[in-house]
Amino acid sequence: MEKRLKDKQYYIDLYDRHTVDRCRDLERIYSEPMKNPPLIKGKQPSKKMMDTVSKMGLQWVMMFETGERYLNKENTIREWMDNDKREDELYETAEAPENIRCLTCRNILKPTFKQLWSENGKTTRVLFMYDCPNKCLPRRAFFSDSEEWRIKPDPCPNCGTSLKHKDATTEEKFITIYICPNSKCGYSKNSEIVRTVKQDEKIDEKFSTDRDRFCLSDEAGKKWQEEKWKIEQMGKFMEEWKEEEKARAEKLKANPKGFHLEGAGYSCAICDDNTPEGDNWYDKWGIKCLVCQKAIDDGEIPASVAKNKDSWYSKYDIESRFNIKGPTFYRWVRKGIIKPRIISNYGKGEHCQIFLVEDNKDTLPPKKLTESKRGREIRDGKEYNTHFPWYRFPGAREKVKGYKIMDHLRWVETPKNEAPKK
Repeated sequence: MEKRLKDKQYYIDLYDRHTVDRCRDLERIYSEPMKNPPLIKGKQPSKKMMDTVSKMGLQWVMMFETGERYLNKENTIREWMDNDKREDELYETAEAPENIRCLTCRNILKPTFKQLWSENGKTTRVLFMYDCPNKCLPRRAFFSDSEEWRIKPDPCPNCGTSLKHKDATTEEKFITIYICPNSKCGYSKNSEIVRTVKQDEKIDEKFSTDRDRFCLSDEAGKKWQEEKWKIEQMGKFMEEWKEEEKARAEKLKANPKGFHLEGAGYSCAICDDNTPEGDNWYDKWGIKCLVCQKAIDDGEIPASVAKNKDSWYSKYDIESRFNIKGPTFYRWVRKGIIKPRIISNYGKGEHCQIFLVEDNKDTLPPKKLTESKRGREIRDGKEYNTHFPWYRFPGAREKVKGYKIMDHLRWVETPKNEAPKK
């Protein structure tokens, strides 16, 4: 028997072949039209949307598939080589049981053939075939541990009698005829296997190109390893966060008015300041610093602003969303163009300001209208997906038309060739 253990490059090429085949299958699957796509607002999604979803899905799946194939490569190849080495050693060291006699003439049989024997997908023993010098039948077969291999009875499905079999092999097929010896039954069946001639392996002209696409280099593989670690850490963080939220919800049932959170470094949901230990308050509206909590208790701001961020703008929101500088912002406040709610520092001075949409409903548009959005742009001949300010998109001016803040801004239309595409 030819040795199973090959040079390492043989296994590297084999693993890369499996990787390319797997990734080609994924590309084929994601290129096929989705059957019964989910409705969006009661309507069938457009072909363009379905193509976009399929493309994004393929990119996501391929990122994981190629990355995991890279990470598992060395271990898999080592396992393959170790297994082939073990099988070679098993084959070479196996000894044929002695003193095996012919069941017909009682002559001592000699082993004439041996092969590796697999059970449940794992090679565990070596099987030896014995021939009688007088060519008597049946031949006998024994495993290296001296257990005899015997044909298992094949019961007739009608009467249970053990079926007899007859070889009727032709040049085209391996044929075995199974006959029930019970004359009252008459059951028979044929088992046929078409003879296959090993075909020459087809030339794969795209393999080299696809291997470069799907089999990551060490540099790309290490980047994926780092990215995977970040994803796993984020997953752990989310699990811990869910457990923490669950514990807080249970404690809030016993303390409906709220309580202090242990430790430091919590961010206030209103002013965004980090809180020292003991300087926070948690209730159904979320986490606040004690300054903002005092402002809520004194009626300076509604408690809902801690949870409903869309109900107000911060100084940063106004400056970034309307593309203005600090001096302009302070001039607007001073002239009453935008009206702030002052959060005092325990009743003295000013801790920070917020601008309720309700207080400025004729001036400030709903916050949803001024959110940045994802879009596509062409840079250096390549297409990129990124976030753009709301005012860069076509039709943005019409959406905020009528709000007084627009009277104090200079609108510059984005050229069509620079406007992002959705």
